Amino acid sequence: MRHVFIALLLVCNLFAMAQNDTKIRSIEVKGSSEMEITPNEIFVSIALKEYKKGGDKVSLDELEAGLIKALKKLDIAEENLRVQNVYGYNWNWRKKKADDFLGTKSFLLEVSDLKKLNDLVQMMDPEGLNNMSVQSYSHSDIESFRKQVKIGAMKAAKEKATYLLESVDEKVGRIIEVQEIDYGYQPPMMRSNMAMREFATASNDYESNVDFKKIKVRAEMRVVFEIE
Repeated sequence: MRHVFIALLLVCNLFAMAQNDTKIRSIEVKGSSEMEITPNEIFVSIALKEYKKGGDKVSLDELEAGLIKALKKLDIAEENLRVQNVYGYNWNWRKKKADDFLGTKSFLLEVSDLKKLNDLVQMMDPEGLNNMSVQSYSHSDIESFRKQVKIGAMKAAKEKATYLLESVDEKVGRIIEVQEIDYGYQPPMMRSNMAMREFATASNDYESNVDFKKIKVRAEMRVVFEIE
C-alpha cells in the first residue's frame, strides 16, 4: 500500500511539473490614443422676455417673429429651433406692486458654428433678449471618432509590446486578454472674455473672441499578449 501511495505522489509531482513547463508566458501593456475635434453641433438656450417700450408692451409674438426673421437671414433652418418653456410674472420688485404681466419664452437652437451664433445675437432686440447660454455641444461623427481612437489604442499597445520584447530577443504572439479602460466622457468647457448676455449690447464693430476648446476624444486599452 505504501508503494502505491508513493507512486501516486510521484505522478502528481510529474503532472504539476508538466503544468509549469506549459504555462503560457505573457506580457501585459497599456496603449492609448486621442484626438481633438471641433464641435459642429452647438445647442444654445435662448430666452425672450416681453418688455415695456414707451408705455406699450413688446409682445412675445413680436420677439419670436424677430428671431425667426434673423434665422432666415442666416440660413439657419427654423426646424433647428424648438420651444423649451413659457413662463412669466406680473410683480415689479422696484415698485413693490403688481404690474402688467410680462411673459418669457425660452427656445433651444442648434447651430453648427459660433460665427452664426454671434451674428444672430447682433440681429436680435437687446431688450427682448433675457438670457442666452450654451447647453451642450458635440460632433455629428463623435462615435466614428471614438472607434478610431480605440483602434489606435490597440495598435499602440501592440507596438509597445513589440519593442519591449524585441529588446530581449522575444516576439509578440497572439492576444490573450483585452480590457477597455473607460474614464468616462468629459465635454470641454466654453471659454469666453464676455458673457453670452453681453453680446447683445456689444458694438456692431465688435468681433467676438468667444471660442470653444476642441473636444478631446481618448481611449486606453489594457492588452495581454502571449510571448512566442
